[in-house]
Amino acid sequence: MAWEDVRLDIAGGIARITVTRPDKLNAMRDQTADELLAAIQGAEAGGARAVLLTGEGRAFGAGYDLATLDPAAVPDLARVLQDHFNPVVRAMRSSPLPIVAAVNGACAGASVGLALAADIVIAARSAFFYEPFVGIALVPDAGNTLFLPRIAGRIRASAAMLLGDRITADQAERWGLVWKVVETDALLPEAEAICARLADRAPSAIAWTKQLIARASEPDLDPMLDMERDLQGAAGRSPAMRAAVDAFFAARGAKA
Repeated sequence: MAWEDVRLDIAGGIARITVTRPDKLNAMRDQTADELLAAIQGAEAGGARAVLLTGEGRAFGAGYDLATLDPAAVPDLARVLQDHFNPVVRAMRSSPLPIVAAVNGACAGASVGLALAADIVIAARSAFFYEPFVGIALVPDAGNTLFLPRIAGRIRASAAMLLGDRITADQAERWGLVWKVVETDALLPEAEAICARLADRAPSAIAWTKQLIARASEPDLDPMLDMERDLQGAAGRSPAMRAAVDAFFAARGAKA
């Protein structure tokens, strides 16, 4: 199946979903999120028994692509989340298929939320996680405000989100954000091996186990995604966000 931003390959019961915007560090536009949702649905309909999610090139994903915003308009970020990104997070958490995220490099913003929405996360040693939202007058979204505090704890999540410091792969492993850290050249083979093990297990047992884990760990996922949507919408209309976007486009123009 051919899309512009995402590639889906199914073989041997494993669906590999790859974000293919390496020139943008796999930053996601609305279309990217729509294609990710379609790829998840395609994996479910196409006979896959496990999903491997990764990014092409040297990044897993740089979050939302601010360059897709109209610099002359007030961004409707609530609509962006409601129509494009929140459906992907919900689909990942409700999918009967086990999803393995292979974080191959930079993982920032909304891309962190998508990585943490996976069932198993492994990372290359060179990878890092980054929450840039507050630095550009926004709030974390794509499930970040649920997943990160729930997994890493309130104090670590607060520091990561409010200060915006990079979280190294080794640090992420200590925090419980990733299952395993491996050398970069071993990342995809390790992810594929994990997917092969999952594909060999009873699909019903995996699906039901996912349901139980979701009920125990994130029973409030839907209201949290809705709250992120509403507050992000308000943040997107703020003068501080307008200034941040103007600064972004000014810096981008200076580099052109």
